[in-house]
Amino acid sequence: MRIEFERSGGFAGLVQRCCLDTETLPPRQAREIEQLVAAAGLPELEARPAPVAAGADRFQYDLTITQRGASHRLRVGEGSVPPQLRPLLDRLLAHARGS
Repeated sequence: MRIEFERSGGFAGLVQRCCLDTETLPPRQAREIEQLVAAAGLPELEARPAPVAAGADRFQYDLTITQRGASHRLRVGEGSVPPQLRPLLDRLLAHARGS
């Protein structure tokens, strides 16, 4: 599974991004990421219309996950992150920060 993640916006306009391939991660980390992706329900989230983000200086999350030839793309504003997606975004943000 290949994951491309980017968080942009915010007060300072900083961009944080990472690109992961679970094939190159240690097995425990790969399983964790794969479980978070499964729990997020990306196909269902992708099918929903994106809500209009309100407020300046809010973060925007862009996520592309490619697995077994299928690709899922999702763009979501900080104020409309579904609860099932938050753990995955938090884990990817930590990875982008080098944690």
